[in-house]
Amino acid sequence: MQQIRALSNCDSSVQQTRALSQTWLFQQHSEGLPLTSRVWLSYQRAQAVARTYALTAEDVLHMSAKFWQLHRDHIGMPMDGAVAVLLTIQYNLCAGTLAMFSARPPAVEAILQEVLNFDVSGQYLLTEIGHGLDARNLETTATVLSQGGYELHTPHAQAAKYMPPTAPMGGRMGCVAVVFARLIDIDGNDRGIKSFIVRLHNGQDMTAGVTCKLLPPRGGSRPINHSLTYFDRVRLPETALLGSPERALDEHAEFFKSIQRVIVGGLTMAAVTLPALRTSSYIAARYSLRRKTIDPSGREIPIITFQTQKIPILTAVAQSFVMDRFLDWGIARFGDRRIDHRVRHAISSITKTIMVFTTQDSQYNIADRCGAQGLFEVNQITATFNDLRGAMIAEGDLLVVAIRLATELLLERYAVPPPADPSSLLAQHERGLFTELQKQLKTMRSHRSPEFDKQNLPMCLPLVMAIGQRMAYESAVAAHVDHALLDLYEVSCIKSDVAWYTENGVLTRLAIREREMHAVGAVFPRLEEFLAEMDVDAYITAPIISDDKWKLYVAELQTFSSPAPRPDFVLSAPAVLLSGKL
Repeated sequence: MQQIRALSNCDSSVQQTRALSQTWLFQQHSEGLPLTSRVWLSYQRAQAVARTYALTAEDVLHMSAKFWQLHRDHIGMPMDGAVAVLLTIQYNLCAGTLAMFSARPPAVEAILQEVLNFDVSGQYLLTEIGHGLDARNLETTATVLSQGGYELHTPHAQAAKYMPPTAPMGGRMGCVAVVFARLIDIDGNDRGIKSFIVRLHNGQDMTAGVTCKLLPPRGGSRPINHSLTYFDRVRLPETALLGSPERALDEHAEFFKSIQRVIVGGLTMAAVTLPALRTSSYIAARYSLRRKTIDPSGREIPIITFQTQKIPILTAVAQSFVMDRFLDWGIARFGDRRIDHRVRHAISSITKTIMVFTTQDSQYNIADRCGAQGLFEVNQITATFNDLRGAMIAEGDLLVVAIRLATELLLERYAVPPPADPSSLLAQHERGLFTELQKQLKTMRSHRSPEFDKQNLPMCLPLVMAIGQRMAYESAVAAHVDHALLDLYEVSCIKSDVAWYTENGVLTRLAIREREMHAVGAVFPRLEEFLAEMDVDAYITAPIISDDKWKLYVAELQTFSSPAPRPDFVLSAPAVLLSGKL
């Protein structure tokens, strides 16, 4: 009964955000707005979505169905990537961390409720300019004061917190943050890294001792107020400390426990990515059906008639269906407490890796297939592509995560779920890469040797991709995804490492091309059916998908014209050229 109620709540929220997506708040094209206005618009949008879902502390702590649906809602990344970023920081990182502490003092409980209601911006300050992936070595300090409380301090410029959006919004919304710092006791002893809740500003003025430097936009992505944040002997009350002030017996384990929402973030990033893949493939397909060219007989034909258009776009459509089911599988396994926590973390990392790289590769190809119009942010594909560049780094750089994961698997410290069908092509590929790399490892002194760095490190990401592609395919098979889509997804994975299949005598290059040709031929006649099943039209603001949307968009553009026709200007050469003067 609880599960039915949870699904019902999700459906209700989705219907409400679908209606919200049609309001002026989301339908307006923001590309031409001043930067500060655009950033504030994204905050307003995020707040509206948040209040529609109305997540509770229990939702974020236990990662309810509603929590996951918030992240995979199409009103986020496709419509405004900044909204998706703000929501996942607010609810997974900030609220999720606060909710972990059951014995919350009233002051912290009050802040948690402010964050849950999006009355304030909730941020998460872990990494520093000098410490990103090695955040365990962070240098921000929180020193115990003899009169009680703590003094939060940035000891030097490289210890500035980078790059959460902490700059004030012109008096519109305050900001609180979970800040990670090294706790120093009265005697100067380091008690390890702890988390603190800190009010950074009231929307207009920074808290005494807190300095924020606004960074310029990332470039290409939907902008938010990314910043550098510094602390100059900021006084904090005793209640600011989240958790125990005592030094942990196992500091390594304690640190990773304190940042466990970063692990969850692997899956939230995957969930945020899925709508980008689904809407991008839909936009490219609709544009390619609408855009016409002239064939040799003089007849108009849609450009999707050509195989070079069909392959990347239909592949992206197939990937959308497979990734949808893979995300379901990943979330279910990650939430299963009976599974070894290391395996659950591995599943989170693999799901994010496959989801983000698949989406990025597809978007790059299908944006090109939309020609010059595919370059423009307003048509959503390149905008989400650039937004997701941040997702590749957020909550763990994908390459570094893959290196650690692949190394642990090769050392047999634990194992991920094995193939359901070891004879499948993707399972053979996974096993082949694993065997090859493990054989190399056994000839080396250790996994820390220079040989491992030179030979195995560059192959760690391909190994994780091979594992993830097999898992994604099997999850889609188990979920009864249409066979035509499965075949096209499978051949797209094979194409990512043609050399292995040919080198090992599994498939020739010609056989791979023929498999792709037959798979495309099976999907194309049913394209309208698959596009309708995706049901994403409500979240598409790209004007290139229809004549009506294009006309409305052009009518809104800033226009320059002369007050009246001047034939003499048209018929005679410009005076500057006649005179020969520049």
